[in-house]
Amino acid sequence: MENIKPFIKWAGGKEKELQYIKENLPQKINRFIEPFVGGGAVYFSLDIQESYINDKSEELINLYKCIKNNDKKFYQKINAIYKNWKLLEGVVFNNQKELQKIYSSYCKKEDKTELKKVIIDFVDKHTEEFNGALTEEFTFGTDNFIKEIIKNLTSKFSRMNKIEKQRGKMIISDLLDNIECAFKSAYYMHLRFLYNNYKEFNIDVSFYEAIFYFIREYCYASMFRYNRDGKFNVPYGGISYNRKDFSKKINYISSKEIKEYMKNTEIYNLDFEEFLKKIKTNKNDFIFIDPPYDTEFSTYAKNEFDKKDQIRLADCLSKLNANIMIVIKNTDFIYKLYKERGFNIKSFDKKYLVSFQNRNDKQVEHLIITNY
Repeated sequence: MENIKPFIKWAGGKEKELQYIKENLPQKINRFIEPFVGGGAVYFSLDIQESYINDKSEELINLYKCIKNNDKKFYQKINAIYKNWKLLEGVVFNNQKELQKIYSSYCKKEDKTELKKVIIDFVDKHTEEFNGALTEEFTFGTDNFIKEIIKNLTSKFSRMNKIEKQRGKMIISDLLDNIECAFKSAYYMHLRFLYNNYKEFNIDVSFYEAIFYFIREYCYASMFRYNRDGKFNVPYGGISYNRKDFSKKINYISSKEIKEYMKNTEIYNLDFEEFLKKIKTNKNDFIFIDPPYDTEFSTYAKNEFDKKDQIRLADCLSKLNANIMIVIKNTDFIYKLYKERGFNIKSFDKKYLVSFQNRNDKQVEHLIITNY
Protein backbone atom coordinates (compact mmCIF):
# COMPACT_ATOMS: atom_id res chain seq x y z
CA MET A 1 0.00 0.00 0.00
CA GLU A 2 1.49 3.36 -1.08
CA ASN A 3 1.10 7.03 -0.10
CA ILE A 4 0.04 6.36 3.50
CA LYS A 5 1.46 9.24 5.52
CA PRO A 6 1.15 10.60 9.06
CA PHE A 7 -2.09 12.44 9.77
CA ILE A 8 -0.74 14.64 12.58
CA LYS A 9 2.27 16.89 13.07
CA TRP A 10 4.34 15.75 16.02
CA ALA A 11 7.56 17.09 17.49
CA GLY A 12 10.58 15.07 16.37
CA GLY A 13 8.75 13.48 13.42
CA LYS A 14 10.95 11.27 11.25
CA GLU A 15 9.62 11.97 7.73
CA LYS A 16 12.92 13.53 6.65
CA GLU A 17 14.97 10.64 8.04
CA LEU A 18 13.03 7.84 6.32
CA GLN A 19 15.72 7.38 3.64
CA TYR A 20 18.34 6.62 6.31
CA ILE A 21 15.96 4.43 8.30
CA LYS A 22 14.89 2.36 5.29
CA GLU A 23 18.50 1.88 4.18
CA ASN A 24 19.24 0.27 7.55
CA LEU A 25 16.19 -1.97 8.08
CA PRO A 26 16.66 -5.63 9.03
CA GLN A 27 16.26 -8.10 6.15
CA LYS A 28 13.18 -9.78 7.62
CA ILE A 29 10.32 -8.18 9.56
CA ASN A 30 7.45 -10.28 10.92
CA ARG A 31 5.92 -7.68 13.24
CA PHE A 32 6.49 -3.93 13.55
CA ILE A 33 6.65 -2.58 17.11
CA GLU A 34 6.98 1.10 18.03
CA PRO A 35 6.91 2.19 21.71
CA PHE A 36 7.09 5.96 20.94
CA VAL A 37 4.92 6.25 17.83
CA GLY A 38 4.37 10.03 17.83
CA GLY A 39 3.22 11.06 14.35
CA GLY A 40 3.97 7.58 13.03
CA ALA A 41 6.19 8.45 10.04
CA VAL A 42 7.99 5.09 10.18
CA TYR A 43 4.85 3.10 11.07
CA PHE A 44 2.96 4.46 8.07
CA SER A 45 5.89 4.03 5.66
CA LEU A 46 6.63 0.31 6.10
CA ASP A 47 3.29 -1.43 5.41
CA ILE A 48 3.88 -4.38 7.73
CA GLN A 49 0.88 -6.72 8.11
CA GLU A 50 1.00 -6.87 11.91
CA SER A 51 1.87 -3.74 13.92
CA TYR A 52 1.89 -2.71 17.57
CA ILE A 53 2.14 0.99 18.36
CA ASN A 54 2.29 2.80 21.67
CA ASP A 55 2.76 6.27 23.08
CA LYS A 56 2.64 7.78 26.56
CA SER A 57 0.49 10.65 25.29
CA GLU A 58 -3.10 9.66 26.05
CA GLU A 59 -4.62 12.28 23.73
CA LEU A 60 -2.44 11.17 20.81
CA ILE A 61 -3.31 7.50 21.29
CA ASN A 62 -7.01 8.29 21.65
CA LEU A 63 -6.78 10.11 18.31
CA TYR A 64 -5.31 6.99 16.67
CA LYS A 65 -8.13 4.95 18.19
CA CYS A 66 -10.84 7.38 17.02
CA ILE A 67 -9.55 7.12 13.46
CA LYS A 68 -8.98 3.37 13.48
CA ASN A 69 -12.41 2.68 15.03
CA ASN A 70 -14.22 5.17 12.77
CA ASP A 71 -15.64 7.04 15.78
CA LYS A 72 -18.76 8.72 14.33
CA LYS A 73 -19.00 11.41 17.01
CA PHE A 74 -15.35 12.34 16.50
CA TYR A 75 -15.95 12.84 12.77
CA GLN A 76 -19.17 14.76 13.42
CA LYS A 77 -17.34 17.16 15.72
CA ILE A 78 -14.25 17.62 13.54
CA ASN A 79 -16.48 18.45 10.56
CA ALA A 80 -18.51 20.90 12.68
CA ILE A 81 -15.32 22.62 13.85
CA TYR A 82 -14.10 23.07 10.29
CA LYS A 83 -17.53 24.21 9.09
CA ASN A 84 -17.42 27.00 11.68
CA TRP A 85 -13.85 27.83 10.69
CA LYS A 86 -14.90 28.35 7.07
CA LEU A 87 -17.99 30.24 8.20
CA LEU A 88 -15.74 32.95 9.68
CA GLU A 89 -14.39 33.65 6.18
CA GLY A 90 -17.96 34.46 5.14
CA VAL A 91 -18.44 36.76 8.12
CA VAL A 92 -15.47 38.86 6.98
CA PHE A 93 -16.27 38.72 3.25
CA ASN A 94 -19.96 39.57 3.65
CA ASN A 95 -19.31 42.45 6.03
CA GLN A 96 -16.04 43.82 4.74
CA LYS A 97 -17.29 47.41 4.30
CA GLU A 98 -18.71 47.47 7.82
CA LEU A 99 -15.49 46.05 9.27
CA GLN A 100 -13.39 48.54 7.31
CA LYS A 101 -15.57 51.34 8.67
CA ILE A 102 -15.12 50.06 12.25
CA TYR A 103 -11.36 49.98 11.74
CA SER A 104 -11.28 53.43 10.13
CA SER A 105 -13.28 54.88 13.01
CA TYR A 106 -10.88 53.33 15.53
CA CYS A 107 -7.85 54.80 13.71
CA LYS A 108 -9.34 58.30 14.04
CA LYS A 109 -10.17 58.06 17.76
CA GLU A 110 -7.88 55.24 19.00
CA ASP A 111 -10.43 54.60 21.73
CA LYS A 112 -10.22 50.92 22.71
CA THR A 113 -13.15 51.16 25.13
CA GLU A 114 -15.41 52.40 22.36
CA LEU A 115 -13.97 49.81 19.96
CA LYS A 116 -14.90 46.98 22.32
CA LYS A 117 -18.50 48.22 22.44
CA VAL A 118 -18.64 48.44 18.64
CA ILE A 119 -17.28 44.89 18.29
CA ILE A 120 -19.88 43.57 20.75
CA ASP A 121 -22.59 45.29 18.71
CA PHE A 122 -21.16 43.76 15.51
CA VAL A 123 -21.21 40.24 16.95
CA ASP A 124 -24.72 40.72 18.33
CA LYS A 125 -25.95 42.09 15.00
CA HIS A 126 -24.48 39.19 13.03
CA THR A 127 -25.27 36.31 15.39
CA GLU A 128 -27.02 34.35 12.65
CA GLU A 129 -23.95 34.57 10.41
CA PHE A 130 -21.74 33.23 13.21
CA ASN A 131 -24.33 30.45 13.66
CA GLY A 132 -22.54 27.27 14.74
CA ALA A 133 -19.51 29.05 16.13
CA LEU A 134 -21.77 30.73 18.69
CA THR A 135 -24.53 28.20 19.25
CA GLU A 136 -24.87 24.94 17.32
CA GLU A 137 -22.48 22.22 18.58
CA PHE A 138 -20.74 24.70 20.92
CA THR A 139 -23.40 25.79 23.40
CA PHE A 140 -20.93 26.05 26.28
CA GLY A 141 -18.21 28.65 26.63
CA THR A 142 -19.93 31.08 24.22
CA ASP A 143 -19.04 34.07 26.41
CA ASN A 144 -15.39 33.10 26.16
CA PHE A 145 -15.55 33.04 22.35
CA ILE A 146 -17.07 36.54 22.26
CA LYS A 147 -14.40 37.68 24.72
CA GLU A 148 -11.72 36.27 22.40
CA ILE A 149 -13.24 38.05 19.38
CA ILE A 150 -13.13 41.35 21.26
CA LYS A 151 -9.58 40.77 22.48
CA ASN A 152 -8.18 39.60 19.15
CA LEU A 153 -9.88 42.28 17.01
CA THR A 154 -8.86 45.03 19.44
CA SER A 155 -5.26 43.81 19.44
CA LYS A 156 -5.20 43.38 15.65
CA PHE A 157 -6.69 46.84 14.97
CA SER A 158 -4.19 48.46 17.32
CA ARG A 159 -1.26 46.69 15.64
CA MET A 160 -2.53 47.46 12.13
CA ASN A 161 -2.88 51.12 13.05
CA LYS A 162 0.72 51.27 14.30
CA ILE A 163 1.99 49.57 11.14
CA GLU A 164 0.09 51.97 8.90
CA LYS A 165 1.56 54.95 10.76
CA GLN A 166 5.04 53.58 10.06
CA ARG A 167 4.61 52.23 6.50
CA GLY A 168 1.53 53.85 5.05
CA LYS A 169 -1.96 52.56 4.30
CA MET A 170 -2.52 48.83 3.81
CA ILE A 171 -4.13 47.62 0.63
CA ILE A 172 -7.69 46.40 1.22
CA SER A 173 -6.85 42.71 0.74
CA ASP A 174 -4.12 42.86 3.43
CA LEU A 175 -6.44 44.69 5.79
CA LEU A 176 -9.16 42.05 5.33
CA ASP A 177 -6.64 39.21 5.73
CA ASN A 178 -5.62 40.70 9.07
CA ILE A 179 -9.23 41.03 10.19
CA GLU A 180 -9.94 37.43 9.17
CA CYS A 181 -6.84 36.36 11.10
CA ALA A 182 -8.23 38.08 14.21
CA PHE A 183 -11.54 36.19 13.92
CA LYS A 184 -9.81 32.87 13.28
CA SER A 185 -7.33 33.43 16.07
CA ALA A 186 -10.30 34.09 18.39
CA TYR A 187 -11.92 30.82 17.34
CA TYR A 188 -8.64 28.92 17.75
CA MET A 189 -8.15 30.45 21.20
CA HIS A 190 -11.68 29.50 22.17
CA LEU A 191 -11.09 25.90 21.15
CA ARG A 192 -7.80 25.98 23.06
CA PHE A 193 -9.79 27.19 26.09
CA LEU A 194 -12.20 24.24 25.75
CA TYR A 195 -9.24 21.88 25.30
CA ASN A 196 -7.59 23.16 28.48
CA ASN A 197 -10.85 23.05 30.44
CA TYR A 198 -12.49 19.92 29.05
CA LYS A 199 -13.14 18.47 32.51
CA GLU A 200 -15.01 21.57 33.68
CA PHE A 201 -17.21 21.48 30.56
CA ASN A 202 -17.60 17.69 30.74
CA ILE A 203 -16.38 17.31 27.14
CA ASP A 204 -16.30 13.66 26.11
CA VAL A 205 -13.33 11.89 24.50
CA SER A 206 -14.63 12.12 20.92
CA PHE A 207 -15.18 15.89 21.05
CA TYR A 208 -11.94 16.43 22.98
CA GLU A 209 -9.98 14.54 20.33
CA ALA A 210 -11.59 16.59 17.55
CA ILE A 211 -10.51 19.78 19.33
CA PHE A 212 -7.04 18.33 19.96
CA TYR A 213 -6.57 17.43 16.30
CA PHE A 214 -7.66 20.88 15.12
CA ILE A 215 -5.43 22.89 17.46
CA ARG A 216 -2.46 20.62 16.74
CA GLU A 217 -2.85 21.53 13.06
CA TYR A 218 -3.36 25.26 13.58
CA CYS A 219 -1.02 26.05 16.49
CA TYR A 220 2.16 27.96 15.67
CA ALA A 221 4.84 25.69 14.13
CA SER A 222 3.24 22.59 15.73
CA MET A 223 4.94 23.51 18.99
CA PHE A 224 4.48 21.69 22.29
CA ARG A 225 4.36 24.17 25.13
CA TYR A 226 2.50 24.12 28.43
CA ASN A 227 2.46 26.59 31.30
CA ARG A 228 3.10 25.72 34.94
CA ASP A 229 -0.52 24.71 35.38
CA GLY A 230 -0.24 22.20 32.54
CA LYS A 231 -2.31 24.34 30.14
CA PHE A 232 -1.42 24.29 26.45
CA ASN A 233 -0.44 27.86 25.55
CA VAL A 234 0.79 27.91 21.93
CA PRO A 235 -0.90 30.69 19.88
CA TYR A 236 -2.58 30.51 16.47
CA GLY A 237 -0.20 30.15 13.53
CA GLY A 238 -1.11 33.52 12.00
CA ILE A 239 -2.25 34.89 8.64
CA SER A 240 -0.45 32.20 6.64
CA TYR A 241 -2.71 29.63 8.35
CA ASN A 242 -5.94 31.40 7.26
CA ARG A 243 -6.12 29.42 4.03
CA LYS A 244 -4.87 26.12 5.40
CA ASP A 245 -7.18 23.46 3.96
CA PHE A 246 -8.12 21.25 6.90
CA SER A 247 -10.71 19.47 4.76
CA LYS A 248 -7.88 17.53 3.10
CA LYS A 249 -6.86 16.17 6.50
CA ILE A 250 -10.45 15.30 7.38
CA ASN A 251 -10.89 13.49 4.06
CA TYR A 252 -7.62 11.66 4.58
CA ILE A 253 -8.42 10.35 8.07
CA SER A 254 -11.87 9.37 6.79
CA SER A 255 -10.47 7.40 3.84
CA LYS A 256 -10.75 3.65 3.32
CA GLU A 257 -7.00 3.52 2.71
CA ILE A 258 -6.05 4.62 6.21
CA LYS A 259 -8.71 2.43 7.85
CA GLU A 260 -7.43 -0.54 5.85
CA TYR A 261 -3.85 0.26 6.81
CA MET A 262 -4.65 0.44 10.52
CA LYS A 263 -6.97 -2.57 10.78
CA ASN A 264 -4.16 -4.96 11.79
CA THR A 265 -2.62 -2.54 14.26
CA GLU A 266 -2.94 -2.85 18.03
CA ILE A 267 -2.75 0.47 19.86
CA TYR A 268 -1.51 1.00 23.42
CA ASN A 269 -1.11 3.86 25.88
CA LEU A 270 1.54 2.57 28.28
CA ASP A 271 5.01 3.26 29.58
CA PHE A 272 7.44 1.82 27.00
CA GLU A 273 8.72 -0.88 29.38
CA GLU A 274 5.25 -2.10 30.26
CA PHE A 275 4.32 -2.06 26.56
CA LEU A 276 7.35 -4.13 25.49
CA LYS A 277 6.71 -6.69 28.24
CA LYS A 278 3.11 -7.00 27.09
CA ILE A 279 4.06 -7.61 23.44
CA LYS A 280 6.55 -10.42 24.21
CA THR A 281 8.93 -9.84 21.32
CA ASN A 282 10.40 -12.51 19.02
CA LYS A 283 13.55 -12.86 16.91
CA ASN A 284 12.18 -11.43 13.63
CA ASP A 285 10.17 -8.61 15.21
CA PHE A 286 11.39 -5.12 14.34
CA ILE A 287 11.31 -2.58 17.14
CA PHE A 288 11.75 1.04 16.03
CA ILE A 289 12.66 3.46 18.80
CA ASP A 290 12.34 7.22 18.46
CA PRO A 291 12.56 8.36 22.11
CA PRO A 292 12.57 11.93 23.43
CA TYR A 293 16.05 13.38 23.00
CA ASP A 294 18.73 13.63 25.67
CA THR A 295 18.40 17.41 25.99
CA GLU A 296 16.63 19.89 28.22
CA PHE A 297 13.93 20.02 25.53
CA SER A 298 12.75 16.49 26.28
CA THR A 299 9.22 17.09 27.51
CA TYR A 300 6.69 16.32 24.79
CA ALA A 301 2.94 16.47 25.48
CA LYS A 302 3.48 16.96 29.25
CA ASN A 303 5.43 13.70 29.61
CA GLU A 304 8.88 13.98 31.15
CA PHE A 305 11.64 11.72 29.86
CA ASP A 306 14.92 12.23 31.71
CA LYS A 307 18.32 10.50 31.87
CA LYS A 308 17.00 7.83 34.23
CA ASP A 309 14.40 6.96 31.61
CA GLN A 310 17.08 6.87 28.91
CA ILE A 311 19.08 4.38 30.99
CA ARG A 312 15.95 2.36 31.72
CA LEU A 313 15.19 2.26 27.99
CA ALA A 314 18.72 1.15 27.03
CA ASP A 315 18.70 -1.57 29.70
CA CYS A 316 15.28 -2.78 28.57
CA LEU A 317 16.28 -2.91 24.89
CA SER A 318 19.55 -4.74 25.56
CA LYS A 319 17.57 -7.66 27.02
CA LEU A 320 15.09 -8.10 24.15
CA ASN A 321 15.10 -10.85 21.55
CA ALA A 322 14.25 -8.75 18.48
CA ASN A 323 15.82 -6.52 15.81
CA ILE A 324 16.06 -3.01 17.25
CA MET A 325 16.75 0.38 15.69
CA ILE A 326 17.04 3.60 17.69
CA VAL A 327 17.19 6.99 15.96
CA ILE A 328 18.23 9.78 18.31
CA LYS A 329 20.24 12.98 18.55
CA ASN A 330 23.92 12.38 19.31
CA THR A 331 25.16 13.37 22.76
CA ASP A 332 28.11 12.00 24.71
CA PHE A 333 25.67 10.46 27.17
CA ILE A 334 23.62 8.64 24.51
CA TYR A 335 26.65 7.46 22.53
CA LYS A 336 28.28 5.98 25.62
CA LEU A 337 24.98 4.49 26.86
CA TYR A 338 24.54 2.29 23.77
CA LYS A 339 28.20 1.70 22.94
CA GLU A 340 28.74 0.17 26.38
CA ARG A 341 25.82 -2.20 25.72
CA GLY A 342 27.29 -3.47 22.46
CA PHE A 343 24.99 -1.73 19.96
CA ASN A 344 26.16 -0.75 16.47
CA ILE A 345 26.21 3.01 15.87
CA LYS A 346 26.06 5.11 12.65
CA SER A 347 25.46 8.85 12.25
CA PHE A 348 23.82 11.35 9.90
CA ASP A 349 22.94 15.04 9.85
CA LYS A 350 19.49 16.54 10.26
CA LYS A 351 18.33 20.12 9.68
CA TYR A 352 15.56 21.48 11.89
CA LEU A 353 12.98 23.80 10.37
CA VAL A 354 12.33 25.72 13.61
CA SER A 355 14.73 26.63 16.40
CA PHE A 356 13.07 27.03 19.80
CA GLN A 357 14.91 29.74 21.70
CA ASN A 358 18.32 28.23 20.90
CA ARG A 359 17.44 25.01 22.72
CA ASN A 360 18.44 22.98 19.69
CA ASP A 361 20.92 23.64 16.89
CA LYS A 362 19.77 24.11 13.31
CA GLN A 363 22.00 21.25 12.22
CA VAL A 364 22.92 18.36 14.49
CA GLU A 365 24.36 14.89 14.17
CA HIS A 366 21.90 12.06 14.67
CA LEU A 367 22.60 8.44 15.42
CA ILE A 368 21.17 5.23 14.01
CA ILE A 369 21.74 2.60 16.68
CA THR A 370 21.02 -1.07 15.97
CA ASN A 371 21.63 -4.48 17.54
CA TYR A 372 21.96 -6.20 14.14
